[in-house]
Amino acid sequence: MESDKPVHVDFWPGNHLSYTTTKIDIFRNEILLSSATGFVMRYGQTYALVTNWHVLSGINPANGSCLSPTGAIPAQIRCHVTISQQVTVGATSGEQLFFKPIIIDLYEGEMPVWLENREHFPENDYAAIDLGAIVPELADPRVSLRSIRSGVVTLKKGRKPPAGDVAVAPDDFQSFYPPVGKEVFVLGYPKGITSTGVFPIWKRASIASEPQAPTNLRGRESHDVFYIDATTKHGMSGSPVICLAKPGDLFVTMDGVQVETEKEQELIVGVYAGREGVTQEEYELSLGRVWKIGAIEEMIRKGQRASGIAYPKIKPL
Repeated sequence: MESDKPVHVDFWPGNHLSYTTTKIDIFRNEILLSSATGFVMRYGQTYALVTNWHVLSGINPANGSCLSPTGAIPAQIRCHVTISQQVTVGATSGEQLFFKPIIIDLYEGEMPVWLENREHFPENDYAAIDLGAIVPELADPRVSLRSIRSGVVTLKKGRKPPAGDVAVAPDDFQSFYPPVGKEVFVLGYPKGITSTGVFPIWKRASIASEPQAPTNLRGRESHDVFYIDATTKHGMSGSPVICLAKPGDLFVTMDGVQVETEKEQELIVGVYAGREGVTQEEYELSLGRVWKIGAIEEMIRKGQRASGIAYPKIKPL
């Protein structure tokens, strides 16, 4: 497999979030194993490709089995990013967009390259890959990536902004989420289907469980996941879940703080785990797990690389 050269974009269709998602083709020794979804998110100065842990590991997080019927573990993924470059012609400044295909080796030696949450491993089904070294164009200060802004936050209950120029500690912030019943959209590539070859399909869903309440996962309570009611297909694992908020919409934090939105905005609430990231009972009920954006941000902030302890060694088939 070889990466193609960036493809210039000379049209501006649709929603800007459609430029942030990517179909992920998963390979082992150039053999296509399956496809999934990912999205580029910016957290601070870090651009990260976010998807599900099971997409990169090839392992079912519910029972530890291999997802591929061939028994193969993924070694590479192929996806794309949208490069934005500021250009100036005479007195006019503007933006050029390029679709850049990239290939990512998932292992350095026997060590996985992705970030993950090792607590309650392997149930925490979310992961991210730092794109800083993978997209060399980012060394140019005029270049950025089209990305989803990390989750909008508010102060935790009882916390007050520090005086003066003192920065607020990250642990003083918390994310807020739509209430149960709220409509959301899952942006992805069901069965590998794309719009115009690149853009995702927007699948409608709704919040099916109270996001501030814990979810029981095989007897363990998790505050990092909630359910949506969604009919999706293979290939949607790793999709961003987006709420199109309107002025006056109420959101809620984990400690019960209500937040009212003042304007129309697109809020990311988490990453969708797809049919491979749920139990058979959940799948039969059309329930999908959404791993919260707050948990994903914490993972990226801590920068915890996968340890490789629980992964099969990558060897030729």
